[in-house]
Amino acid sequence: MNRGLRIGALRVAGLLCLVLGLSGCALRPTVPGSSVRWSERQADLQSLPGWELRGRIAVKSGNAGGQGRLRWQQAGDSARLRLSGPLGSGSMEIRWDSGQVVLTDRKGEVTAAYSGPDAVEQFLDQQLGWHFPAVHLRYWVLGIPDPHSRARQIFDPDGWLMQIDQDGWQVGYSEFRQYSGQWIPHRVSIEDEHARVRLVIDDWK
Repeated sequence: MNRGLRIGALRVAGLLCLVLGLSGCALRPTVPGSSVRWSERQADLQSLPGWELRGRIAVKSGNAGGQGRLRWQQAGDSARLRLSGPLGSGSMEIRWDSGQVVLTDRKGEVTAAYSGPDAVEQFLDQQLGWHFPAVHLRYWVLGIPDPHSRARQIFDPDGWLMQIDQDGWQVGYSEFRQYSGQWIPHRVSIEDEHARVRLVIDDWK
């Protein structure tokens, strides 16, 4: 194929990607936002007053596990998570604020409440049978380490984040997409020797 035909083919492929929205055609720059460094991205995301994501989650912890849909709203240190599908046994909402966790059912009735520094971990253990550091999740789902403990970040040859190792957990990233001007993980895997979480983020703002 000569140079002119090759350039023409690339342009056609690019237009098809734009029109059809084919994820397999996505062309990404060498680093997120072309000139934005990961350290700058991390600082930007940490300073956000709030965000919301929608996606799908699958969890395996010991003999417990399941999958379902997730809606997560974060405002400062407060969070509201809605789980639906088999994972949430229909539908349930988790409200997490200042060391207190409240679980409500689909009718809005409180079914469980926990308080104290380990409230989230107690809730996950006793209500869902899960064992993992929930306090880190608000950072990991954004593709950044929790700034309150040491972590190692591993990047691929093109400069994209592949993995975060933190407090005995491995957080893997296989794809990033741009939402509201930020590069956000599309697929996230979180695991240690006892538990595994898989998350697909379909929308973030």
